[in-house]
Amino acid sequence: MVEMAARIMRSKRGEEALRVRSASGSGGEQNSTTIGQKIDDTNHNRLGTPRTSSHDSTSGTIKRKENELDPFREGRKLAIERTIVSDTSLLPKLEDLVGLAEAKQALREALLDPLTYPEWFSSSDLKPWRCVLLYGPPGTGKTQLSRSIAREINSRFYQVSSSDLISTWSGQSEKLIRELFDDALSFAGTSVVFVDEIDSLCRIRSTAEDESSRRVKTELLVQLQRLHDSKSSILLICATNCPWDLDSAFLRRFEKRIFVGLPELDSRLQLLQKFLSKTKTASDVNWDEIAESTEGFSGDDLKRLAREVAFLQFRRYKESHAASQSDSGCVTVSQAERIPVSAADFHEVLQSFSPSVSPISLQRYDDYKSS
Repeated sequence: MVEMAARIMRSKRGEEALRVRSASGSGGEQNSTTIGQKIDDTNHNRLGTPRTSSHDSTSGTIKRKENELDPFREGRKLAIERTIVSDTSLLPKLEDLVGLAEAKQALREALLDPLTYPEWFSSSDLKPWRCVLLYGPPGTGKTQLSRSIAREINSRFYQVSSSDLISTWSGQSEKLIRELFDDALSFAGTSVVFVDEIDSLCRIRSTAEDESSRRVKTELLVQLQRLHDSKSSILLICATNCPWDLDSAFLRRFEKRIFVGLPELDSRLQLLQKFLSKTKTASDVNWDEIAESTEGFSGDDLKRLAREVAFLQFRRYKESHAASQSDSGCVTVSQAERIPVSAADFHEVLQSFSPSVSPISLQRYDDYKSS
């Protein structure tokens, strides 16, 4: 009896344990269903659109759902919109840029000529350049060239820095790059996409490179190929100061590579006179001599030099004239009171001024061009 009672008790305990496990399993399934239902309900509330059996409607709903569930989508859209120059009439004119004859001609061939002679390009083997690389020392006008060509044809202009395409969030850089090209390729008119400091994104690959950088490079290569295959009127212009740092896979995609070098003597003369057009100069200033003494200077160097000369003139005036304030508290200065900049002033500034591009760097560009 005792043994039978024990068997009965063990049997009841087993049944009870089975019921507990069954109840537990049922509860887990119910909990999972509830969580899944909450996700569906949340998505349904966000979309505000009932489900439908239509395949097209379902696809559209899924796409909208993906967009709603992407918290970075709106940020990427705004980032792309900020790169678009809203008023191209504010951009510099190509004819106003001093020098840069070779670069101007190459860009005209890439974008202007196909629009001016459409029948020639459509009925011959001549194909316009789609990807152009501008390379050379810093401060030589690569960005201004890109901006001016966009104004020349009144195209949509995207001015992008490599840092604009880098996100600290995983996967966002690739999406941003893809959506940037989506926007440019879908535009009804002509688009010019300018990416500065492209070497920051497309450096030579190494074993120490992280996965994120590799994904960004892969996405860029995909978009460059997509641009080549597209029939849209779009030009990609990239700029770099260090072409030797670019990955060979990217270099192959750039059909046209244009060296933008330091200004020649005539261009330096024009730039100096342009930057100092509002500065009063003495009769002893020999512009040709000053231009010759600035060999090796970039356009930005010449602008800095002109600013130093203008400030020297300003300091000389303050030292020799007592301040005469108007009722508004501002000092009024007539043109006649301004002290002219002399040749000695130019020489004084030049003695303490050095160009930003070293001879070693210039030699490296020469070696790269001939390689």
